[in-house]
Amino acid sequence: MASCAMVLMTAAMAFAQSAPSTPSSDGLDLLKRVAQHYADIESVEERTSSSEYGHSWNKTVLAAAEAPGDRSYYEGRSERGSAIKVTDGKTVWRYRITEHRYTAKPRSIENAARPGVIGMQEMALMNAENLRGSLANMAKQYKSAERLPDETLMVDGRPVSCQVIRVQSSDQKRERPAYSFERKIWIDAERSTVLKTVEQAHTYFIEGNARIPLDQETATSYNRTVLDGVVPDSLFTFSPPADAKLIQDFPDPRDSFGINMTGEPIPLLKLKSADGKVVSLESFRGKPVLLDFWATWCAPCVASLPQLAQIYQEAKDKGLVLLAVDQDEEAATAASFLAQKGYTWPDFHDGDGEIEKLMGSSGVPRLVLVDAQGLIVYDTTGADEDKLRTHLARLGPDYASLAPKPKLAPCAAAR
Repeated sequence: MASCAMVLMTAAMAFAQSAPSTPSSDGLDLLKRVAQHYADIESVEERTSSSEYGHSWNKTVLAAAEAPGDRSYYEGRSERGSAIKVTDGKTVWRYRITEHRYTAKPRSIENAARPGVIGMQEMALMNAENLRGSLANMAKQYKSAERLPDETLMVDGRPVSCQVIRVQSSDQKRERPAYSFERKIWIDAERSTVLKTVEQAHTYFIEGNARIPLDQETATSYNRTVLDGVVPDSLFTFSPPADAKLIQDFPDPRDSFGINMTGEPIPLLKLKSADGKVVSLESFRGKPVLLDFWATWCAPCVASLPQLAQIYQEAKDKGLVLLAVDQDEEAATAASFLAQKGYTWPDFHDGDGEIEKLMGSSGVPRLVLVDAQGLIVYDTTGADEDKLRTHLARLGPDYASLAPKPKLAPCAAAR
Protein backbone atom coordinates (compact mmCIF):
# COMPACT_ATOMS: atom_id res chain seq x y z
CA MET A 1 0.00 0.00 0.00
CA ALA A 2 2.24 2.79 -1.27
CA SER A 3 -0.39 5.57 -1.33
CA CYS A 4 -3.63 6.66 0.33
CA ALA A 5 -5.68 5.29 -2.53
CA MET A 6 -7.25 1.93 -1.95
CA VAL A 7 -7.19 -0.95 -4.42
CA LEU A 8 -10.66 -2.41 -4.16
CA MET A 9 -11.21 -6.11 -4.61
CA THR A 10 -14.12 -7.45 -6.63
CA ALA A 11 -15.23 -10.96 -5.86
CA ALA A 12 -18.03 -13.03 -7.38
CA MET A 13 -19.11 -16.31 -5.86
CA ALA A 14 -19.30 -19.57 -7.80
CA PHE A 15 -20.72 -22.47 -5.82
CA ALA A 16 -19.02 -25.88 -5.99
CA GLN A 17 -20.82 -29.19 -5.69
CA SER A 18 -22.03 -29.61 -2.14
CA ALA A 19 -20.87 -32.21 0.34
CA PRO A 20 -22.39 -33.21 3.66
CA SER A 21 -22.12 -30.61 6.45
CA THR A 22 -19.59 -31.34 9.17
CA PRO A 23 -20.16 -30.91 12.90
CA SER A 24 -20.39 -27.49 14.56
CA SER A 25 -17.25 -28.11 16.62
CA ASP A 26 -15.26 -28.52 13.41
CA GLY A 27 -16.45 -25.10 12.24
CA LEU A 28 -15.43 -23.41 15.48
CA ASP A 29 -12.00 -25.10 15.43
CA LEU A 30 -11.43 -23.83 11.90
CA LEU A 31 -12.50 -20.32 12.90
CA LYS A 32 -9.98 -20.37 15.74
CA ARG A 33 -7.17 -21.46 13.42
CA VAL A 34 -7.59 -18.48 11.11
CA ALA A 35 -7.18 -16.03 14.01
CA GLN A 36 -3.55 -15.45 13.09
CA HIS A 37 -1.43 -12.32 13.32
CA TYR A 38 -2.44 -10.12 10.41
CA ALA A 39 0.44 -7.70 9.78
CA ASP A 40 -1.23 -5.91 6.87
CA ILE A 41 -4.86 -6.10 5.77
CA GLU A 42 -7.45 -4.16 3.81
CA SER A 43 -11.24 -4.60 3.87
CA VAL A 44 -14.11 -3.32 1.77
CA GLU A 45 -17.55 -3.40 3.41
CA GLU A 46 -20.82 -2.75 1.57
CA ARG A 47 -24.00 -2.48 3.62
CA THR A 48 -27.58 -2.28 2.43
CA SER A 49 -30.28 -1.31 4.92
CA SER A 50 -34.02 -1.55 4.30
CA SER A 51 -37.11 -0.62 6.28
CA GLU A 52 -40.75 -0.41 5.25
CA TYR A 53 -40.31 3.13 3.93
CA GLY A 54 -36.59 3.44 3.28
CA HIS A 55 -33.59 1.92 1.57
CA SER A 56 -29.91 2.90 1.82
CA TRP A 57 -26.48 1.70 0.75
CA ASN A 58 -23.04 2.66 2.00
CA LYS A 59 -19.45 1.50 1.67
CA THR A 60 -16.54 1.56 4.12
CA VAL A 61 -12.92 0.89 3.19
CA LEU A 62 -10.44 0.09 5.96
CA ALA A 63 -6.70 -0.59 5.98
CA ALA A 64 -4.43 -1.56 8.86
CA ALA A 65 -0.75 -2.44 9.09
CA GLU A 66 1.63 -2.84 12.02
CA ALA A 67 5.36 -3.48 12.36
CA PRO A 68 7.94 -3.74 15.14
CA GLY A 69 9.05 -0.49 16.77
CA ASP A 70 5.48 0.69 17.49
CA ARG A 71 4.99 1.53 13.83
CA SER A 72 1.50 1.46 12.35
CA TYR A 73 -0.68 2.66 9.50
CA TYR A 74 -4.47 2.94 9.73
CA GLU A 75 -6.87 4.30 7.15
CA GLY A 76 -10.65 4.52 7.19
CA ARG A 77 -12.91 5.88 4.44
CA SER A 78 -16.69 6.15 4.66
CA GLU A 79 -19.63 8.37 3.73
CA ARG A 80 -19.13 10.33 6.97
CA GLY A 81 -15.49 11.17 6.41
CA SER A 82 -12.07 9.71 5.75
CA ALA A 83 -8.90 9.81 7.83
CA ILE A 84 -5.41 8.33 8.15
CA LYS A 85 -3.22 7.74 11.19
CA VAL A 86 0.47 6.95 10.71
CA THR A 87 3.25 6.51 13.24
CA ASP A 88 6.92 5.72 12.72
CA GLY A 89 7.34 4.93 16.40
CA LYS A 90 8.25 8.50 17.35
CA THR A 91 5.79 10.80 15.57
CA VAL A 92 2.06 10.32 15.08
CA TRP A 93 0.39 11.95 12.08
CA ARG A 94 -3.40 12.22 11.85
CA TYR A 95 -4.75 13.36 8.48
CA ARG A 96 -8.42 14.04 7.79
CA ILE A 97 -8.63 13.51 4.05
CA THR A 98 -11.91 15.33 3.44
CA GLU A 99 -10.77 18.33 5.53
CA HIS A 100 -7.23 18.50 4.05
CA ARG A 101 -5.82 19.05 7.56
CA TYR A 102 -3.35 17.08 9.65
CA THR A 103 -1.52 17.08 12.97
CA ALA A 104 1.97 15.85 13.80
CA LYS A 105 2.84 15.10 17.41
CA PRO A 106 5.29 13.08 19.46
CA ARG A 107 3.82 9.66 20.12
CA SER A 108 3.74 10.10 23.92
CA ILE A 109 1.84 13.41 23.68
CA GLU A 110 -0.61 12.18 21.05
CA ASN A 111 -1.58 9.09 23.04
CA ALA A 112 -2.13 11.10 26.22
CA ALA A 113 -4.16 13.88 24.62
CA ARG A 114 -6.82 12.02 22.62
CA PRO A 115 -10.38 13.13 23.54
CA GLY A 116 -12.94 10.65 24.80
CA VAL A 117 -15.38 11.53 22.00
CA ILE A 118 -14.63 10.46 18.41
CA GLY A 119 -15.68 12.80 15.61
CA MET A 120 -17.65 11.51 12.62
CA GLN A 121 -14.62 12.07 10.37
CA GLU A 122 -12.65 9.49 12.35
CA MET A 123 -15.28 6.81 12.96
CA ALA A 124 -14.02 4.70 10.04
CA LEU A 125 -10.43 5.29 11.20
CA MET A 126 -11.36 3.91 14.63
CA ASN A 127 -12.74 0.79 12.91
CA ALA A 128 -9.48 0.48 10.96
CA GLU A 129 -7.51 0.54 14.22
CA ASN A 130 -9.69 -2.35 15.44
CA LEU A 131 -9.64 -4.29 12.15
CA ARG A 132 -6.78 -6.68 12.89
CA GLY A 133 -8.04 -7.35 16.42
CA SER A 134 -11.57 -8.07 15.20
CA LEU A 135 -10.27 -10.78 12.88
CA ALA A 136 -7.94 -12.24 15.48
CA ASN A 137 -10.74 -12.38 18.06
CA MET A 138 -13.53 -13.44 15.72
CA ALA A 139 -13.89 -16.93 17.21
CA LYS A 140 -13.97 -15.76 20.84
CA GLN A 141 -17.56 -14.53 20.72
CA TYR A 142 -18.97 -17.89 19.61
CA LYS A 143 -19.63 -21.15 21.43
CA SER A 144 -20.29 -23.02 18.17
CA ALA A 145 -20.00 -22.63 14.40
CA GLU A 146 -21.28 -24.76 11.52
CA ARG A 147 -18.92 -26.01 8.82
CA LEU A 148 -20.57 -25.82 5.40
CA PRO A 149 -19.50 -27.49 2.13
CA ASP A 150 -16.41 -26.00 0.50
CA GLU A 151 -16.94 -23.40 -2.25
CA THR A 152 -14.93 -21.48 -4.80
CA LEU A 153 -14.64 -17.70 -4.92
CA MET A 154 -13.49 -15.80 -7.98
CA VAL A 155 -10.96 -13.20 -6.77
CA ASP A 156 -9.42 -10.84 -9.33
CA GLY A 157 -10.34 -13.32 -12.07
CA ARG A 158 -8.80 -16.37 -10.41
CA PRO A 159 -10.60 -19.19 -8.56
CA VAL A 160 -9.80 -19.59 -4.89
CA SER A 161 -10.79 -22.74 -3.01
CA CYS A 162 -12.54 -21.80 0.23
CA GLN A 163 -13.66 -23.44 3.43
CA VAL A 164 -17.00 -22.06 4.56
CA ILE A 165 -18.44 -21.46 8.03
CA ARG A 166 -21.86 -20.29 9.10
CA VAL A 167 -22.59 -18.63 12.47
CA GLN A 168 -25.81 -17.12 13.74
CA SER A 169 -27.25 -15.37 16.76
CA SER A 170 -27.77 -18.57 18.73
CA ASP A 171 -24.06 -19.44 18.34
CA GLN A 172 -22.98 -16.43 20.40
CA LYS A 173 -21.82 -16.81 23.96
CA ARG A 174 -23.92 -13.77 24.77
CA GLU A 175 -26.87 -13.05 22.50
CA ARG A 176 -28.16 -9.55 21.75
CA PRO A 177 -31.97 -9.64 21.70
CA ALA A 178 -32.20 -6.56 19.46
CA TYR A 179 -29.86 -7.96 16.80
CA SER A 180 -30.43 -11.31 15.13
CA PHE A 181 -28.20 -12.43 12.27
CA GLU A 182 -26.77 -15.18 10.13
CA ARG A 183 -23.22 -14.82 8.80
CA LYS A 184 -21.26 -16.84 6.25
CA ILE A 185 -17.47 -16.73 6.30
CA TRP A 186 -15.28 -17.78 3.37
CA ILE A 187 -11.70 -18.79 4.29
CA ASP A 188 -8.86 -19.20 1.80
CA ALA A 189 -8.12 -22.93 2.18
CA GLU A 190 -4.46 -22.55 1.24
CA ARG A 191 -3.55 -19.47 3.29
CA SER A 192 -6.08 -19.85 6.14
CA THR A 193 -7.16 -16.20 5.90
CA VAL A 194 -10.66 -14.77 5.81
CA LEU A 195 -11.56 -13.74 2.26
CA LYS A 196 -15.16 -12.66 2.62
CA THR A 197 -18.12 -12.47 4.99
CA VAL A 198 -21.79 -11.90 4.23
CA GLU A 199 -24.19 -11.18 7.05
CA GLN A 200 -27.99 -11.03 6.97
CA ALA A 201 -29.30 -9.21 10.06
CA HIS A 202 -32.59 -8.04 11.51
CA THR A 203 -32.52 -5.15 13.98
CA TYR A 204 -34.22 -1.79 14.51
CA PHE A 205 -33.40 1.87 14.90
CA ILE A 206 -34.94 4.14 17.52
CA GLU A 207 -36.87 7.26 16.59
CA GLY A 208 -38.21 8.89 19.73
CA ASN A 209 -40.01 6.12 21.60
CA ALA A 210 -40.59 4.08 18.45
CA ARG A 211 -38.55 1.09 17.31
CA ILE A 212 -38.47 0.90 13.51
CA PRO A 213 -37.65 -2.60 12.16
CA LEU A 214 -34.60 -2.69 9.90
CA ASP A 215 -33.10 -5.42 7.71
CA GLN A 216 -29.42 -5.25 6.79
CA GLU A 217 -27.11 -7.13 4.47
CA THR A 218 -23.39 -6.55 4.95
CA ALA A 219 -20.80 -7.97 2.56
CA THR A 220 -17.13 -7.55 3.49
CA SER A 221 -14.18 -8.52 1.29
CA TYR A 222 -10.65 -8.79 2.70
CA ASN A 223 -7.76 -7.89 0.44
CA ARG A 224 -3.96 -7.99 0.69
CA THR A 225 -3.64 -9.97 3.90
CA VAL A 226 -0.04 -10.37 5.10
CA LEU A 227 0.51 -12.84 7.93
CA ASP A 228 3.48 -11.99 10.14
CA GLY A 229 5.17 -10.67 7.03
CA VAL A 230 7.42 -7.76 6.19
CA VAL A 231 5.59 -4.47 5.57
CA PRO A 232 7.42 -1.76 3.57
CA ASP A 233 9.04 0.88 5.80
CA SER A 234 7.71 3.62 3.51
CA LEU A 235 4.20 2.88 4.75
CA PHE A 236 5.04 4.27 8.18
CA THR A 237 6.11 7.75 7.07
CA PHE A 238 3.52 10.39 6.25
CA SER A 239 4.05 12.76 3.33
CA PRO A 240 1.28 15.37 3.42
CA PRO A 241 -0.45 16.28 0.15
CA ALA A 242 0.38 19.72 -1.24
CA ASP A 243 -3.02 21.15 -0.24
CA ALA A 244 -2.93 19.81 3.35
CA LYS A 245 -2.72 22.23 6.29
CA LEU A 246 -0.73 21.46 9.42
CA ILE A 247 -2.74 22.41 12.53
CA GLN A 248 -2.00 22.15 16.22
CA ASP A 249 -5.07 20.12 17.20
CA PHE A 250 -8.33 18.91 15.77
CA PRO A 251 -11.22 20.43 17.71
CA ASP A 252 -13.14 18.45 20.29
CA PRO A 253 -16.23 17.20 18.39
CA ARG A 254 -18.38 18.31 21.32
CA ASP A 255 -17.49 21.94 20.62
CA SER A 256 -19.19 22.28 17.25
CA PHE A 257 -21.71 20.75 14.89
CA GLY A 258 -20.55 22.57 11.76
CA ILE A 259 -17.39 23.99 10.24
CA ASN A 260 -14.60 24.12 12.81
CA MET A 261 -11.30 25.88 12.06
CA THR A 262 -9.69 25.44 15.47
CA GLY A 263 -5.92 25.21 15.07
CA GLU A 264 -5.82 27.15 11.78
CA PRO A 265 -4.58 30.71 11.17
CA ILE A 266 -7.47 33.13 10.77
CA PRO A 267 -7.94 34.07 7.08
CA LEU A 268 -7.23 37.64 5.96
CA LEU A 269 -10.74 39.01 6.46
CA LYS A 270 -11.93 42.40 5.21
CA LEU A 271 -14.75 43.56 7.49
CA LYS A 272 -17.32 46.02 6.13
CA SER A 273 -19.44 48.14 8.46
CA ALA A 274 -22.94 49.43 7.71
CA ASP A 275 -21.56 52.88 6.80
CA GLY A 276 -19.24 51.39 4.19
CA LYS A 277 -15.96 51.49 6.12
CA VAL A 278 -13.61 48.53 5.63
CA VAL A 279 -11.44 47.19 8.47
CA SER A 280 -8.80 44.50 8.05
CA LEU A 281 -8.80 41.86 10.78
CA GLU A 282 -5.02 41.87 10.41
CA SER A 283 -5.01 45.36 11.98
CA PHE A 284 -5.89 43.80 15.35
CA ARG A 285 -2.84 41.51 15.36
CA GLY A 286 -1.21 41.56 18.79
CA LYS A 287 -4.57 41.40 20.57
CA PRO A 288 -6.96 38.46 20.94
CA VAL A 289 -10.15 38.82 18.91
CA LEU A 290 -13.54 37.23 19.55
CA LEU A 291 -15.72 37.06 16.43
CA ASP A 292 -19.47 36.64 16.92
CA PHE A 293 -21.24 35.45 13.76
CA TRP A 294 -24.91 36.17 14.32
CA ALA A 295 -28.22 37.55 12.97
CA THR A 296 -31.11 39.46 14.47
CA TRP A 297 -33.53 36.77 13.27
CA CYS A 298 -31.59 34.09 15.22
CA ALA A 299 -33.19 33.71 18.67
CA PRO A 300 -30.19 31.92 20.27
CA CYS A 301 -27.92 34.66 18.91
CA VAL A 302 -29.97 37.39 20.52
CA ALA A 303 -30.31 35.40 23.76
CA SER A 304 -26.50 35.10 24.05
CA LEU A 305 -25.84 38.85 23.72
CA PRO A 306 -26.08 39.60 27.49
CA GLN A 307 -23.46 36.88 28.15
CA LEU A 308 -21.15 38.37 25.51
CA ALA A 309 -21.68 41.83 26.98
CA GLN A 310 -20.65 40.63 30.43
CA ILE A 311 -17.57 38.85 29.08
CA TYR A 312 -16.62 41.91 27.04
CA GLN A 313 -17.00 44.15 30.09
CA GLU A 314 -14.60 41.91 32.03
CA ALA A 315 -12.07 41.46 29.22
CA LYS A 316 -11.92 44.63 27.10
CA ASP A 317 -9.46 46.40 29.41
CA LYS A 318 -7.22 43.32 29.24
CA GLY A 319 -7.02 43.75 25.46
CA LEU A 320 -9.80 41.52 24.08
CA VAL A 321 -11.42 42.80 20.88
CA LEU A 322 -15.06 41.78 20.26
CA LEU A 323 -16.36 42.05 16.71
CA ALA A 324 -19.76 41.00 15.39
CA VAL A 325 -20.36 39.76 11.83
CA ASP A 326 -24.06 39.62 10.94
CA GLN A 327 -25.98 37.58 8.39
CA ASP A 328 -29.00 39.87 8.12
CA GLU A 329 -30.45 40.85 4.76
CA GLU A 330 -29.94 44.59 5.18
CA ALA A 331 -26.63 46.14 6.17
CA ALA A 332 -28.04 48.49 8.82
CA THR A 333 -30.37 46.05 10.61
CA ALA A 334 -27.91 44.38 12.98
CA ALA A 335 -25.88 47.50 13.79
CA SER A 336 -29.07 49.40 14.64
CA PHE A 337 -30.28 46.52 16.82
CA LEU A 338 -27.03 46.45 18.84
CA ALA A 339 -27.13 50.23 19.29
CA GLN A 340 -30.73 50.12 20.51
CA LYS A 341 -29.85 47.48 23.09
CA GLY A 342 -26.83 49.47 24.30
CA TYR A 343 -24.13 47.07 23.06
CA THR A 344 -21.01 48.98 22.08
CA TRP A 345 -18.86 46.59 20.08
CA PRO A 346 -18.69 47.11 16.29
CA ASP A 347 -20.80 45.12 13.83
CA PHE A 348 -19.85 44.23 10.26
CA HIS A 349 -22.14 43.04 7.47
CA ASP A 350 -21.16 40.15 5.18
CA GLY A 351 -23.31 41.35 2.30
CA ASP A 352 -21.23 39.86 -0.51
CA GLY A 353 -20.58 36.57 1.31
CA GLU A 354 -16.79 36.95 1.12
CA ILE A 355 -16.33 36.28 4.83
CA GLU A 356 -18.47 33.15 4.59
CA LYS A 357 -16.37 31.93 1.67
CA LEU A 358 -13.19 32.26 3.74
CA MET A 359 -14.64 30.97 7.02
CA GLY A 360 -16.94 28.29 5.59
CA SER A 361 -20.72 28.05 5.75
CA SER A 362 -21.97 27.39 9.26
CA GLY A 363 -24.96 27.90 11.49
CA VAL A 364 -25.31 30.81 13.88
CA PRO A 365 -24.48 31.72 16.55
CA ARG A 366 -20.86 30.90 15.82
CA LEU A 367 -18.06 32.12 18.06
CA VAL A 368 -14.45 32.18 16.85
CA LEU A 369 -11.67 33.11 19.27
CA VAL A 370 -8.38 34.21 17.70
CA ASP A 371 -5.25 34.59 19.81
CA ALA A 372 -2.84 37.52 19.56
CA GLN A 373 -0.75 35.68 16.95
CA GLY A 374 -3.73 35.14 14.63
CA LEU A 375 -4.35 31.46 15.43
CA ILE A 376 -7.92 30.23 15.91
CA VAL A 377 -7.99 28.63 19.37
CA TYR A 378 -11.75 28.09 19.69
CA ASP A 379 -14.46 27.71 17.06
CA THR A 380 -17.95 26.62 18.01
CA THR A 381 -21.47 26.69 16.67
CA GLY A 382 -23.81 27.45 19.55
CA ALA A 383 -23.42 29.43 22.73
CA ASP A 384 -21.75 27.80 25.74
CA GLU A 385 -20.55 30.49 28.15
CA ASP A 386 -18.47 28.15 30.32
CA LYS A 387 -16.55 26.72 27.35
CA LEU A 388 -15.94 30.20 25.95
CA ARG A 389 -14.68 31.42 29.32
CA THR A 390 -12.43 28.37 29.63
CA HIS A 391 -10.74 29.14 26.32
CA LEU A 392 -10.49 32.85 27.12
CA ALA A 393 -8.73 32.01 30.38
CA ARG A 394 -6.14 30.04 28.41
CA LEU A 395 -5.05 33.15 26.51
CA GLY A 396 -2.65 33.99 29.33
CA PRO A 397 -2.35 35.12 32.97
CA ASP A 398 -4.15 38.41 32.29
CA TYR A 399 -7.25 36.45 31.27
CA ALA A 400 -7.23 33.84 34.04
CA SER A 401 -9.98 35.68 35.94
CA LEU A 402 -12.42 34.98 33.07
CA ALA A 403 -12.46 31.26 33.85
CA PRO A 404 -15.93 29.91 34.72
CA LYS A 405 -16.74 29.91 38.40
CA PRO A 406 -17.03 26.49 40.06
CA LYS A 407 -20.60 25.31 40.33
CA LEU A 408 -21.81 24.99 43.93
CA ALA A 409 -23.58 21.79 44.90
CA PRO A 410 -27.19 22.34 45.99
CA CYS A 411 -27.73 22.47 49.73
CA ALA A 412 -29.45 19.53 51.32
CA ALA A 413 -32.80 20.37 52.87
CA ALA A 414 -32.63 20.73 56.63
CA ARG A 415 -34.52 18.18 58.62
